[in-house]
Amino acid sequence: MYARIALGLALFLVAAGLVYGITSKEYVGASLMLIASAGFAFMGLVIRRAVRASAAAEHEGEEVEPHVGPTIWPFVLSLAAVVVGMGTIITPWLIVVGAAILAVAAVGWFADVGRQWEHSDRAH
Repeated sequence: MYARIALGLALFLVAAGLVYGITSKEYVGASLMLIASAGFAFMGLVIRRAVRASAAAEHEGEEVEPHVGPTIWPFVLSLAAVVVGMGTIITPWLIVVGAAILAVAAVGWFADVGRQWEHSDRAH
């Protein structure tokens, strides 16, 4: 249920950000709505994945311990968020650069966590 709420808010904020950006001459609000949308989408996907992994473990009868080793991707994601934030103040091109880095960091983080979970599933 929480995943659906977060993903629904993400879709709403994408639509609202696009409409606001197209209909107004002020692009900071639109970019902030799109950033918030990305955050809610990320949370929704993480929650959905955790719930599915937990349900699969309960179905198999074994307990899952969600342990993820250290990774650099959260740091890269936070730096990208800072670049996007600076882009709202300095120039829109920084928003584009920051959003690209943010997308790469999110994909890298998901892939890294997926590999770690896959590796732990094979060990059992």
